[in-house]
Amino acid sequence: MGKIFCSEHGDQDETFVCQHIVQSLEENKPYGFWWAQDSDQIRPDAWCTTCNEMVESEGGEWTERALDLAKVTLLCGKCYDQAKAINEF
Repeated sequence: MGKIFCSEHGDQDETFVCQHIVQSLEENKPYGFWWAQDSDQIRPDAWCTTCNEMVESEGGEWTERALDLAKVTLLCGKCYDQAKAINEF
């Protein structure tokens, strides 16, 4: 797992989420929080309900269309934890 510097939290583990989860941090509004259930990572790559529905409509695959919707974004571990708390309902 790589490390990044966050202007709010300092040196942290890097995580990857869809753009809508990042948006949830900005708006403090839940969009859902999904991840691969078989992941052994502490903070697995995560995506929102809209992206999850897109992947399902693409036969369960992360196609170009699904990736374009997700616009995967880097977050620090602490930002990830905050986003997860907002989105788990």
